[in-house]
Amino acid sequence: MFMCRLPGLGILILALFGPATTSLALDDAALCAQAMRQYGVTPARCKASLTPASDSAPNALSGEIQESHIFFTQGGASLSADAQVQLAVLVSVLDTSVLQPACLRLIGHSDSSGGDAANKALALKRAQAVAAALREGLKDPSRIREVDSEGEARPLAGLESTSVHNRRVEIQAKTCP
Repeated sequence: MFMCRLPGLGILILALFGPATTSLALDDAALCAQAMRQYGVTPARCKASLTPASDSAPNALSGEIQESHIFFTQGGASLSADAQVQLAVLVSVLDTSVLQPACLRLIGHSDSSGGDAANKALALKRAQAVAAALREGLKDPSRIREVDSEGEARPLAGLESTSVHNRRVEIQAKTCP
């Protein structure tokens, strides 16, 4: 589920969540099968009709948090297989006629392990990894207008600053100027 307010395509926050895995690459068949299994949708790049599998296990984070962030492993800036699936689904949603006027702002975050400067740099690498994946999939990659980093400055509410869930990229969308 993606959150959006559509009157004039006001600000909308789109989000993704994927548990960290060590597998970094999926072939198209695996990506398509996982997108169908986890989200019940087939990304545009998937050609075959897939049968949905059982729902994945529930997650400890709220649905809103799961929908508005992509998570990373400690010290990592590589997209997990789950994140790749979620980005493929997001690209499909963003390329619909309703959301085609939306431009994106990607904000990288980190936990408080390590120093401020290192965390800010790592968070930027995470945002750049998400930007690269979205640019590869979007029909108009110029819709990504800002890639930024807040480092450890804004942990998720209610979580310790060292929580694994603070290693994330937030995706914000609003009507392109």
